[in-house]
Amino acid sequence: MEIELDKINLTPKTPEEVAETIGQLLKIIIELKKENDWLREQLNNNSNNSSLPPSRDLKKKKKVSAKSGRKRGGQPGHKGWQRNLLSPEEIDAIVDCKPAEICECGGVIKLKDKIQIHQVYEIPPPIHEVTEYRIYKGCCNTCHTKHAGQLPVGISWKGFGTRAQAMLSLLTSKYRLSKRLAQSWFQDVYQMPIALGSVSNVEQTVSQSLKAIHEEVFIAVQAEKIIHVDETGHKECNRSGWAWIASASQYTYFMLNKSRGKKIAKEIIGEHHGRMIVTDRYSSYNYLPSENHQICWAHLKRDFQKIAERPDKPGRIGNNLLKCYRLLFSFWKTAYKQGTELCKKQAKRLRRFKNRMLRWLVIGTECGHPRTARTCENILKFQHSLWHFFDNHDISPTNNHAERQLRPLVISKKLTFGTQSNCGSRFIERIFTVVTSCKQQGRDALLFITEAVQNAFSGKDAPSLVFK
Repeated sequence: MEIELDKINLTPKTPEEVAETIGQLLKIIIELKKENDWLREQLNNNSNNSSLPPSRDLKKKKKVSAKSGRKRGGQPGHKGWQRNLLSPEEIDAIVDCKPAEICECGGVIKLKDKIQIHQVYEIPPPIHEVTEYRIYKGCCNTCHTKHAGQLPVGISWKGFGTRAQAMLSLLTSKYRLSKRLAQSWFQDVYQMPIALGSVSNVEQTVSQSLKAIHEEVFIAVQAEKIIHVDETGHKECNRSGWAWIASASQYTYFMLNKSRGKKIAKEIIGEHHGRMIVTDRYSSYNYLPSENHQICWAHLKRDFQKIAERPDKPGRIGNNLLKCYRLLFSFWKTAYKQGTELCKKQAKRLRRFKNRMLRWLVIGTECGHPRTARTCENILKFQHSLWHFFDNHDISPTNNHAERQLRPLVISKKLTFGTQSNCGSRFIERIFTVVTSCKQQGRDALLFITEAVQNAFSGKDAPSLVFK
């Protein structure tokens, strides 16, 4: 706010001028207080009351627990964990460790039937393999037609095999290595030379191999009855863009786009009738009807915490909303464990919890604090989209599922500063779709990507991530 003191008469002479000056100064004081309150609120933003990640918290609370007096390490009665012994068919080499045949006293040592088994895991010496393909050319003596040998099926003209390309794509995506570090990793571990430009070329080869799989997952996610949708910032060529995610129980679809608008939300969600979409309260999802829309309660809790930290009446309203939240979820956890529909008594309690929370939201709209009133009004618009998780235990009350699937890409973005081309964006959305879906299904991502690249070189159909 710009304070125009030059327009205020600071040397009033008459009572009327004094009264006018006081009125002008009071307006300035009120505006300054509002601005000061807003700035204080911004300084107090953290992961508990806003969308900031925990890494951005300025005041990190350290948990101080009383010392138990016990020593460090495993405690008496703690059940230890050991690897299961492999069967003889799974063993690569067996070494018999026998004692000497003659004892020091001169007697013969007789071996017992019981043998102590000790298995040691070791990685093989890392070294790359080079296969040379000699392509012969010839000419017909009769018609002078030229002929040339062909590479075997599944072998491309690229300088790297399918396993090397799959591993390289995982290093620059799942394991978050930069292209230079991936190049250095191949040199240090496998003594395998690879140019920096070849890393990008391999990524594009893998990206093309995963294109059909990416499209298949997109169709599969849009057919799921319950999906979680979220979005986060992701730059391309240092320009702001967005990473969208639509995740079901077995599949997760990533899409990088320059827009965060409703058009993209409709595209990634698809047909919503007969389905449940779990989201936050971002405006792009407002087109969803309440019967197909579950609002994330983790975001609501942060809003309630924000209101509770404000002074006077808004703070009291926020504390009551937090109390309603805790009571509601304590009741939900009890009902969820039963795994059955709510009985009449439980349904009555639920209605009471709903009415209490809605009543405090209405009070919040009339509290006189603009930001509190605006937040409460916004939540009341979605009041019919808050309670679906009580009707169906498969519906989550939070959007944490999408947040967890999106987290690896967020960390990768912080390390790589986004992508530098459209092709790079396509690689990121495809490789993260495959890696995340493989993790959800308990599949080996390296073997799957290797098979996808191998099939692309052989002209075969891409392997499927979708359960038929």
